[in-house]
Amino acid sequence: METNDNLSSENQVEWSIAALIAILSILTASNAYYSNIEDSNSNHNYFTSQSIIVEANSLYLEANQAIIYDLNAYDSYYLADLEGNDTRAEFYFSGLSDSAIASFNRSSGPFDDQYYDEMYSFASEREGEGIALAEKAEAENKASDEFQLAVLFSAVGLSLTGWASVISSTKLKFTFMGSSVVALGLSVLQSLSVG
Repeated sequence: METNDNLSSENQVEWSIAALIAILSILTASNAYYSNIEDSNSNHNYFTSQSIIVEANSLYLEANQAIIYDLNAYDSYYLADLEGNDTRAEFYFSGLSDSAIASFNRSSGPFDDQYYDEMYSFASEREGEGIALAEKAEAENKASDEFQLAVLFSAVGLSLTGWASVISSTKLKFTFMGSSVVALGLSVLQSLSVG
């Protein structure tokens, strides 16, 4: 009878080891999968953000060129107006951007802060979008790293469980299994803390 109890006890231990191996394997694989997803999203968003920021820089250059054109057209308009040449003055005035013309009607104009804000608004907006996407990519990269730490915990637990399955000493077997359960708990806690 005692032999049957020993076999039953050993059988329960073996089943416990098998269950731990299965749980830790699934946890390792799922954490690695989530880490990969976060890393993939991070890479995509990082490179997209860099593209948007490059576009914003191009838009800033474009706005600078438009501002220089407005300033030159205004200088030509002003000189033609001083000379009394209304036809030339109208020609140069008609070449001004809508923002420059609107700035003439403001008490702080022409070429006040609002003018420059309007001229740079689209470039600033795109730059903001790029920076926001880069920050999102950074957060996703951090989440990927945190999932990798969970993978490490579960992989160590899996390794300890594997060793527990081949050790003949009952005390060592339970020590390794206990350590595996701790690693399992750490992995689950780490996974749940991501985000």
